Amino acid sequence: MSDSRLKSYALAASSAAAMATAGAANAGIVSSSGGPISINTNAPQTTLFTVAGIALEAVNTMTGDWSQSGYAFVSLGGGSISMTAVDNGDTIGSGFTGYQGAISAKLRFTGTVVSSCPCGMPLGDNQLMGISFRSGSDRYYAWVDYSLSMLQGEYTFTINSWAYNEVANESIIAGQDPAAGSTAVPGLGGLAALAIGAAGVRSRRQRTVA
Repeated sequence: MSDSRLKSYALAASSAAAMATAGAANAGIVSSSGGPISINTNAPQTTLFTVAGIALEAVNTMTGDWSQSGYAFVSLGGGSISMTAVDNGDTIGSGFTGYQGAISAKLRFTGTVVSSCPCGMPLGDNQLMGISFRSGSDRYYAWVDYSLSMLQGEYTFTINSWAYNEVANESIIAGQDPAAGSTAVPGLGGLAALAIGAAGVRSRRQRTVA
């Protein structure tokens, strides 16, 4: 067998290994389905998902009247949870830290805004939050994509999507959503065989042309 063909087989096997590794990295990812969730004003708190017995809750509350006085409050979080804003593609894993318990946005009003506090939870579309769930010595990592706006004292709060890694102490990539496309890959041996077969076909074609 020529050196060039050996190199082709080695490269094919290396590519197969890389693909298998990528598939394994996605193996523990659980993601949302069914589209965005509206967190309605003054509805009971919504449980988005539960990791290691710890629930991630979303709340949207308003009282009073914008033309007179009142307040509005939204929050995302729960016990044994830390979170903070992240960028799409950031790694959420070992060493991740953030707000303890919950993030929130608060507003008091008397016909106009009196005081507001984006306490870790800014307004805007497709805001990404990285999340860590603490269970004993284990950590579980997740992300949530939300949109938040306010008009005349009432927040519009929407959870667009979320995902978490159900494998303890394994990281997740912010925005990573295997549900958007298949992450199933053949076994390493199958991938290598397919790649080597393809290399053999190319070699045969080159000989035929020659």
